[in-house]
Amino acid sequence: MSNKSVTDELTTVAGIASAVAQHAMTYGIDIQPICKALEIDPEIFQTLTGRISIDRLCRLLEACALLSNDDAFGLKCAGRFVAGSTGPFGYGLMAAPTVRHFLQFLEEHVQYATFTSYFHHEVDARGAKLTWTFAPIIVKRDQYVDMSVALVLQRLRDIVGLLADQIEIELERPKPRQPTVFRDLLSRRVTFGCRMNSIRVPLSMLDMPNPKGDIRLFDLMDMQCRTMRPATASPDADFVDQVRRYLTLRIAEPNFALAEIAPYFGVSERTFQRRLAEHDTSLNALRDDVRRDLSLNLLTESDLSISEICYRLGYSAPSAFTRSVTRWFGETPRNLRDRKSA
Repeated sequence: MSNKSVTDELTTVAGIASAVAQHAMTYGIDIQPICKALEIDPEIFQTLTGRISIDRLCRLLEACALLSNDDAFGLKCAGRFVAGSTGPFGYGLMAAPTVRHFLQFLEEHVQYATFTSYFHHEVDARGAKLTWTFAPIIVKRDQYVDMSVALVLQRLRDIVGLLADQIEIELERPKPRQPTVFRDLLSRRVTFGCRMNSIRVPLSMLDMPNPKGDIRLFDLMDMQCRTMRPATASPDADFVDQVRRYLTLRIAEPNFALAEIAPYFGVSERTFQRRLAEHDTSLNALRDDVRRDLSLNLLTESDLSISEICYRLGYSAPSAFTRSVTRWFGETPRNLRDRKSA
């Protein structure tokens, strides 16, 4: 399975990009030629239920950021966004009765709004924290993450007002040239260069009522998002190919518990292991194969730093990644990258 076929199956609601063309024009950028090169129909951005490849949208945003010489391009797009442009997902967030409902809706429907390879929601003594990342095959996603986080913060700010500056945000992206813009448009508490993206909302905010909350509309949008959630797996594919695809999209997860993976495929842990054994393989062997293939692709086809590749592939430290690459290819990540680029 090619990387292109996988990435095109990872989609987001097209309406999230509804303000891109308008914002690009402020820099004198016409997105039509870029969209044509990326095989994107820009008309889809104005639909409430259309979907678009995350990878292609990321490429569009990165091209606009490069042409505008503004690494906050995606972030600033949010200022021109019309609330509700993402259809039932956007209206559900706007109608959430409380901040707690808002965050629970995000957790329930993030896969409808945008495919994430890892998403975790936890509540502790400090508050609620949402943590997420994307499949490593989506290489350049800084502008997309900036824009989507800004849109979420806009809706949260509708509920909590100026208290939004108490929300803590961590972003995978490198520190931008003008971090002040991010603190002005997101929150005063923004950290860059993190392992994963996250939003932490203080405990004191969770039960704050939404002045525009509407429980009936909220429940309706919840139901619509559930029925419209896109499928991301082919039931007709070979079992090993299904597992390999699952691992490819979720390789950044910190651990792979068999007790969590087997139910995803609708089988018991013993049956899951037996079916892999019938193909002379195992979960650990497939994970190793997937990491090997992705590491070669990212080291030779991207400009991501070696440490970032390491964490995207779920390694806890660069030294562990180096040992694996040396075992697979007989040379270090640096030497492999240098040799391929020579």
